[in-house]
Amino acid sequence: MRIFLTVTIFFVLFFGLFSPVEGSELYLLPEVNKIEAEKHMIAARRYFLSGDYFRCIDELKAAQSENIYLVNVYLLRSLCERRLGMWDRSLESIRYYLEVENGDGRAKLIKEQIVKENEYVKNLLYGGVDSSLMKVFKQPLSMFFDLPLGANVKASTVGKVSYFEGMLWICDIDGNKITLIEEGQKPHSFKINKPVAVVPFGLQRILVATRDGQLFWGDLKKGEKGDIEVNFEKIISLSAILSDAVSLGEKIAVVSDVLEGRLIWIDLEEGKEISDWRPSEGIRFEPLALSYSGYLMAIADRASDSLIALDPWSKKIMFQEKAQYLRDVEWFTPTEVIGLSEDGSVYIGNVIKRNFAKQIEVKITNGWCLTRRDEELVVLDTTLRNIYSIRITPELTDLMAFANIINKSKGVADLSVIRFKAGLNVPVLDEYGEDPPFLAAAFGEMILPTKWEKTTHVKMGSVVNVTELEDYEKFMRGIYHTNDAWPLRLVIEQNPIVSGISDDFVLMLAGFCLREGIAVDLLMKDGPLPLSLIMLSHVSGGKIYFYPFQGEKSIEQIGLQGELVIMLPERNSLFKEMTFEPLLAVFGNLGGIPFRDWTPIDFYRIIN
Repeated sequence: MRIFLTVTIFFVLFFGLFSPVEGSELYLLPEVNKIEAEKHMIAARRYFLSGDYFRCIDELKAAQSENIYLVNVYLLRSLCERRLGMWDRSLESIRYYLEVENGDGRAKLIKEQIVKENEYVKNLLYGGVDSSLMKVFKQPLSMFFDLPLGANVKASTVGKVSYFEGMLWICDIDGNKITLIEEGQKPHSFKINKPVAVVPFGLQRILVATRDGQLFWGDLKKGEKGDIEVNFEKIISLSAILSDAVSLGEKIAVVSDVLEGRLIWIDLEEGKEISDWRPSEGIRFEPLALSYSGYLMAIADRASDSLIALDPWSKKIMFQEKAQYLRDVEWFTPTEVIGLSEDGSVYIGNVIKRNFAKQIEVKITNGWCLTRRDEELVVLDTTLRNIYSIRITPELTDLMAFANIINKSKGVADLSVIRFKAGLNVPVLDEYGEDPPFLAAAFGEMILPTKWEKTTHVKMGSVVNVTELEDYEKFMRGIYHTNDAWPLRLVIEQNPIVSGISDDFVLMLAGFCLREGIAVDLLMKDGPLPLSLIMLSHVSGGKIYFYPFQGEKSIEQIGLQGELVIMLPERNSLFKEMTFEPLLAVFGNLGGIPFRDWTPIDFYRIIN
């Protein structure tokens, strides 16, 4: 099909040189119906502008069936496939177009942009973008959580801390209690013997590990007056001295035993040991802290003064680097880990690039325990008076923004303005600042005056739960037709089919979700997921859950939302630029992070 049009024209010209002899067959050009073809092209442009990309592709196919020489089909199809994350198909379509319309400079830019975006998304999904900029802020704990006046939090011996959805849990080992802190609320404490770690299983259930080897479920019950009770139920008693615990899913947890120098896998339903692990025979192992975010399990080993990254399913060491006196560890991306040492040093490691080094010279005074709070890491000191928040971001030069221009609406009566709904999304960036994006629009050789108007209302959209990932196109059509619109969040549940998803599938889904501003949540059951899918959840603004949960039915859209207002010149000037398929090019930057997009223009609505 790559040279179909060229071959067709060649045969017609070749046989047209000779008059047909008696009994021979006369070769004719395929019949065309330009009027019907253009009707389908008009419909295709309107579907594109509404975001219904598959109906746009269907109309383009219908247009080509009416007029096989209509090469604009390939240009619009390439733009549709780019929006859908279908990188290979998009490149193939734009190449078909360029074989005939090699003089269209816009198509060459589109081709270059497809290649750039594809490589960038690949780099994201394999942990290739380092989070190298670190800022540390110190604040009183009571001020950080806006606690009521006089609400001080004290502990005899601080164990581990954990955070989930506004709830901070602190273990007091020698004080025999766990404390719950919620923003603006009076802290609540609950008695339990020698707690070392709390693992949240949602808002109403926790898993508690104790120093003497006990594991408990804790079920929260809130009273009408704001009081909270926790009912504890024992799961298992181990012959161990525990230091930490993590969840691998709704049924499996891992605890660290410093007495025997091992990790223990626990079946939480059956209340029994499944297996254990040591580095190797004869090597001392003292696992002081654990962290798991869906890919590898980080271990602070005091015996070898090193950080170990272990695959919790194959039990293979994937990464190990030296760091003295590690006290706690925490993942801040699926491939990047923070280590906190007893002298207050902070280490950053990338398990893909295989590095682990001190990041800042300033030390965190009396820093004791570490956890992740939304998009930042927090360190509590030994007195629980102060909290340090650590924000880590990539270099701006390593980032790319994704633009999505849709839904054109009519402007003023003189048709001097057209408006588009516009979305700008930067993977891994959660704050966009107050400054508007710099942008410009071009039509042909003309640069059109352009203005950004920030959306004052928050766009809400649906949440779609996913348990099967089949053929990509079938899957995508299915999630669109669930509500005749794209969702704003996908919740993908781990199962054997999802665990076997190909990286190519995830690469396409990532291209689509990042452009549309769709977050991807993962529900970890009791098995592994590929790194690419875990990274997609991270870079799209999604979350990873280790237990069943009741998700929201609607959700806010991520990224920066606004309206693109474009001033049009007189119609004669526009028509002079219509050498090829009418496309509007939009380009600019968001805080120095570049973006570029193209969209068709429905001129039949503008001029009629």
